[in-house]
Amino acid sequence: MKTWTGILLMIILAVATISTTSAARTMNESQKQLNIDDQSSQTAAVEASNIDKLHDTAKTTQESIPVKEEYVSLAPENENVRLYPMKVEGSGYIYNGMILEVNGKTREFSDWQGEGGSYKPEVHELDLNGDGQKEIVVLYTEGHGTGIYLGQARIINPVTLEEMKMQSLDEIAKQHVKSKVTVRPDRVDVDVAVDGVQAEPLRIEEDTNGGVYNKELEFGGVTYYSVENGQLVVSAAGSYGAALYAGDLTFAYEYKNGEWKATNLKYSMEVYEEEYYESFD
Repeated sequence: MKTWTGILLMIILAVATISTTSAARTMNESQKQLNIDDQSSQTAAVEASNIDKLHDTAKTTQESIPVKEEYVSLAPENENVRLYPMKVEGSGYIYNGMILEVNGKTREFSDWQGEGGSYKPEVHELDLNGDGQKEIVVLYTEGHGTGIYLGQARIINPVTLEEMKMQSLDEIAKQHVKSKVTVRPDRVDVDVAVDGVQAEPLRIEEDTNGGVYNKELEFGGVTYYSVENGQLVVSAAGSYGAALYAGDLTFAYEYKNGEWKATNLKYSMEVYEEEYYESFD
């Protein structure tokens, strides 16, 4: 009897020991899982916090880089019409793309490449064609140097901010100008007619030996655009040789049949002195 009682007590103690060990192991596993979950939650919170900080930093950086006032052109007719560069290069002297802002609306023109500094672009708001609706006129310099001045102009619809079609200088010259350059040993003769009207012939005395001359006047090497008396006016020098100019073709733009075209064309003959070429530097 004592023997069976002892065996029974031993079995009960063994079962109790196994249950206690299993419970302890279960508690340990649960605690480990709680620790893992807690660490994961903390990591996720830290990552979310870092992301928010990055977003805040990016936003702050974006807001803290305004366009410098020196790069902004204002229309004298309306201060709510502004022009400024998309990107500035070369110590502020090159505008790589431009942004036009009209009464709070903006549009980027990435293909507009111009100079800054003393050649800073201009912007105007005026009624060019007398229809009661004002257009936006943008003037800028694409480049300059000895014997070269590359002015450029754009006319923009103020409602859509779309570029309006303009007849190019090359098209205008081919359509309206007939010229001939005759090279002699001691002089160059330049004859020009605009829309059939002959300009005064020009005889330029110079040693032509070894010179490079054109057969007719070419345009585009020196071109100025300006706003005068409510019109967009152009002055383009006629080149009779390599960086050699004789007079200017002048005209204004008017709106005809959905396009800005040349009007009031004239050619004035003049031989330029050396200072003329140096003035572009």
